[in-house]
Amino acid sequence: MDEVERQTQEGRSRSSQGTKAGTDELFVTWVLNSTVQVDDSAYRSVELKLCFGAPSQIDRRWRKTNDILSKDKSCGFDVGSPQPYQRAENSTVWIVGNDIPFAQYFVRAYVLDSAGEKVAYGQSSNAQRTSNLFIVQPISGRLASIDIAAAVFSAFSVLSLFGFLLYEKMSAKGSKA
Repeated sequence: MDEVERQTQEGRSRSSQGTKAGTDELFVTWVLNSTVQVDDSAYRSVELKLCFGAPSQIDRRWRKTNDILSKDKSCGFDVGSPQPYQRAENSTVWIVGNDIPFAQYFVRAYVLDSAGEKVAYGQSSNAQRTSNLFIVQPISGRLASIDIAAAVFSAFSVLSLFGFLLYEKMSAKGSKA
């Protein structure tokens, strides 16, 4: 089943800490392995998935790899939409989504037949899923708009407090006279 050869290059705006979710791009290329003779007439489309590397599966049963592809839980994120199969080299650029958690990943390419069944695959990592991994740094959850709104509401609350105290002081002077 290992008839598809995979290669990946990490994001174009990559930092030393890894690929940043929501901003960095993943450039993925794939081509049929030329060293294996295979009848690819049944191949119709290629589906790319982002998969958890072995270090990110430790103590996480919900990320478990299974050789039965229908039971495999390690590849939960689509990299773009399925593309028509071509024997020549193919590529796609994918912006890493905001919902991708912190982990070490590799990319797997599934080849589908006309019925949508997975008939072949290849991956950018070795069989143990320990080499050629890349790290995705998730978003922090704090956006500039949230910081600005927090500052505006904080300033409003302080001004309201001083306004209320000034009003109380003026009201107290007016009732004494």
